[in-house]
Amino acid sequence: MPTEILLITEAKASDTKSFYKCNTPLYRSVKSAFEMQFGNFETDIDFLAFFKEMKCKIEYLVTEVIDRKDKKIRQKQRSESVDSLSKRLRIYRPKCIIKDIENFVLMAVERANLPEDLFIKSVPFPAMSEKNRINCELGIAKILKDYVVGH
Repeated sequence: MPTEILLITEAKASDTKSFYKCNTPLYRSVKSAFEMQFGNFETDIDFLAFFKEMKCKIEYLVTEVIDRKDKKIRQKQRSESVDSLSKRLRIYRPKCIIKDIENFVLMAVERANLPEDLFIKSVPFPAMSEKNRINCELGIAKILKDYVVGH
């Protein structure tokens, strides 16, 4: 089954933190953006059920925990993950991609030969500053509005 909306971020947070465990900044920002567009969810379980029902999924450029301290290793991990993400994109066949990491995701999209009418937008990752968090939430909410209205 094709994925409608695929949110792509750099890498998993850790073994104990995950979007689907509802305990990351990305989860909180995505949930907030969905609430701006679709109304409040009573529980995290309700939100995740709605997220799945909307055919949304989170995916990672790098499928393992990334080395965030060594920039050279981090760049190498990103670069080496492009082909893997490209293969996953061909499987998911998303209609909309929301990403926070530019060049490597764009390379994977290009290699995946996805349809030309793919709706692809960028938002900042919701960390490092309150401004990034707010811009991430507002950006995703706007993308959802524009995408849902257009489809």
